[in-house]
Amino acid sequence: MTSPIKPESTPGKEASFEQSSSKGFLDRHRYRWIALIVGFVALSAVVWIRGNAPQPADRPRVTVQQTTIVGPLVQHNIPTATVFLKNSGQSPALMTKARLVMTVWTADTFPAWDMPLKLGADVHDFGEINPGSVVSRTISLIMPLTDVQGMHLERKDWFIVILGIMSYVDTFGKPHQTTLCLIWRDTSQDNLSPCERWNEAD
Repeated sequence: MTSPIKPESTPGKEASFEQSSSKGFLDRHRYRWIALIVGFVALSAVVWIRGNAPQPADRPRVTVQQTTIVGPLVQHNIPTATVFLKNSGQSPALMTKARLVMTVWTADTFPAWDMPLKLGADVHDFGEINPGSVVSRTISLIMPLTDVQGMHLERKDWFIVILGIMSYVDTFGKPHQTTLCLIWRDTSQDNLSPCERWNEAD
């Protein structure tokens, strides 16, 4: 009995079959591979952004570093003070604006008011304050000291006070505000000290 003759397979046909099978496999799973690749790229991007973007703990913090004043507190003189502001945070303070006012406080105690100063048209624009940077602003009394003011300041029942309000934006776009109140009680020194009220920073 003659055994059936098996058709001989040729290398060309086998290669063609393998290519067709591979192509079919890729066609069937193409979208799955694309989705996996896109997901991997997106996850890598999120991890990179989170690792390199500023964190809330790194936000800017603009506060008073020091304030110096030049007297003396005598009639017809105009005291002048320089307020130094420092960004002690880890990221820039953006769009920084401040309004500072020097006045004669006609009392030796502070009332239970809210901060009696608002940002107005006379703000000073500091722009961007980099981390660790210090900027300054010099202000004076609007008018020379009168005889009455000089007398009370010398008796220390009135005081020179600087009121201030600052606004800035952090790198997340969140606004912040700092209020300050500085008083010149010890006229033997050229530094002002914080008042009992109105020194707040968010």
